[in-house]
Amino acid sequence: MVRPPFIGPKRHRLYRGHRARSLNITEEELVEIRARERTFDGAYWRTAMKAFSMGLIVIRLFSDAFYKIGIVFVVFGMALLGISFLRRKAAGDVFDQRKPFETAGFWIMITTVVTTVTYLVLFSMIMRL
Repeated sequence: MVRPPFIGPKRHRLYRGHRARSLNITEEELVEIRARERTFDGAYWRTAMKAFSMGLIVIRLFSDAFYKIGIVFVVFGMALLGISFLRRKAAGDVFDQRKPFETAGFWIMITTVVTTVTYLVLFSMIMRL
């Protein structure tokens, strides 16, 4: 199949220079991949979905005075989904031994700032009711 020139080459996620589907991994590496999946796909997505759900419940069930509070929850969920996507994209290769180990401090700081700002906005809105 010839690819149009504006699309570019197809990119594959590589682990130790191999495509993910053709890689033979050990049990310890499989445990590491599963732990990363629980973090990236589990924790961030669950929290974002809970924020979306809470926002929709507030918007649908409560009076118009609480409408802005529901919108804040929805925006908070969208922010967490964005952080999750960017963190996963920046994670890179799990098993590349040439790269030094980096903690997730930057992403934790961004998540903390977004959460703190959300709670301060919610607190100020509730105090104005």
